[in-house]
Amino acid sequence: MIIALTAEQEIFSEHAIINALFEEGLDTLHLRKYHFTDLQMSRYIASINAVYLDKLVLHSHAHLSADLGISRIHVNEKSRQNGPANKITGAAIRSTSVHHIDQFNSLEESWDYAFLSPLFPSISKTGYGKDNALLKQLSLRSNATVRLIGLGGINQSNCLLPIREGADGIALYGALWKHANPIENFIACKEKLWRDSNIFHRGKH
Repeated sequence: MIIALTAEQEIFSEHAIINALFEEGLDTLHLRKYHFTDLQMSRYIASINAVYLDKLVLHSHAHLSADLGISRIHVNEKSRQNGPANKITGAAIRSTSVHHIDQFNSLEESWDYAFLSPLFPSISKTGYGKDNALLKQLSLRSNATVRLIGLGGINQSNCLLPIREGADGIALYGALWKHANPIENFIACKEKLWRDSNIFHRGKH
């Protein structure tokens, strides 16, 4: 499973890139446009091919979810700690974020998946994750009911490591929006995961 997160700021040709990523097999896109007005968010979503509507996740503007036809909501760590998931949103699919494996292990089964970050030093935030990368914590995972998605510093050179260490998927951010060709980077990661999966399954026979 490969998830992408949008940049908070607008990117040149962003809508064309997003549609291309979906065409290349992107599973889910998290919309991180906190500064958008309701109208801007509505127009942004309208610019994405409607066939991918069920693959979009709102990080903000949750009150628009019904009108926009989006059933996926991401709840940040602070909001999650304010109350049970079913009281935060009525979304059909809920995701959240954690920054330690103990937090992940204690998540209730009402969460569909959670980002664990940073697994590696960040690509987009200089210095973030340099001294507190969490890749080794994956071996301490005990929660099997919530899917674990690795986030932070993931690129085509290390994208296999989270999966091999027990993550259910990866999320790309800096590898997309901090490079000249995000589509090529996405394809490279997808192909590496696909080849590794085939090798793994062939080895099981």
